[in-house]
Amino acid sequence: MRISFLLNGDPVSIDTAPHTRLIEVLRKDFGLTGARPGCLYGTCGFCSILFNNELALACMIPAFRVEAGEVTTIEGFLQSREFRDIEIGFHRAGTVPCRFCSAAKVLTTHWLISRYSSPTAEQMQQAVNAVQCRCTTHSRFTSAIRYSAEVRRKRVHGRKR
Repeated sequence: MRISFLLNGDPVSIDTAPHTRLIEVLRKDFGLTGARPGCLYGTCGFCSILFNNELALACMIPAFRVEAGEVTTIEGFLQSREFRDIEIGFHRAGTVPCRFCSAAKVLTTHWLISRYSSPTAEQMQQAVNAVQCRCTTHSRFTSAIRYSAEVRRKRVHGRKR
């Protein structure tokens, strides 16, 4: 099956079996290894990507679903100015995620603060629980989200909100 979609802003097309998981297509066909195949059941969050600007798990998406859609991986997100907000926020919080979960934590944080400029404690807790890695504490990850949101608000609005 021929599948065409936008990948990190570039139009791509690939022949693959429709039941192939997106995580496999990203890693094997495009060499994008930032999204990690963890549990392959949609519970660990390590394979997080943005699919049509929504946080999604690449291990749960069959390749045919991305037809005419837009996929952003950490490799593409690293090139955006929004990444710098999160990088600063994580640094301020003293949070350094491991290589296995860092992409998922960065994209999860971006998705959350893009939706809610001042996320509530409950919204941040849901984001923290979306990535099941113990390399950072829940409180540090929550602080990283809070600081990242503050940096984003200052950059976008020029002041605290």
